[in-house]
Amino acid sequence: MYIIFVLLSGTFSAVASILLRIAARSPENFSRLTVALLDRPMQLRLGAICAYGFGFVCYAISLKKIELSIAYPLMVGITILEIFVYGLLNNEVATARSMTGAAFLIVAMFLLYSRDMTRG
Repeated sequence: MYIIFVLLSGTFSAVASILLRIAARSPENFSRLTVALLDRPMQLRLGAICAYGFGFVCYAISLKKIELSIAYPLMVGITILEIFVYGLLNNEVATARSMTGAAFLIVAMFLLYSRDMTRG
């Protein structure tokens, strides 16, 4: 069950990164401070902060039962794969090198998790 919290943590981290990417590409209006604090890019950044917070809580819960040497690589791997998929869906360039790296990442996560399962 705690593996679900690792997966959620990675997903929240990916969501936060994607929100920051969208915010960076949005036009900003700095004509007045009140407008700048309430515009769409700032709302996206606040959403990213919340997503990072939720991810942190999920990660902290997962560390109750999952070893750090397993939890952290899985969380980061999930985050990277989800961001990679987001990039593919948004027509970012996918090279043979990046596809190979993603495949290696999937294999590495499988090996890490399967090692954890054989311990008991």
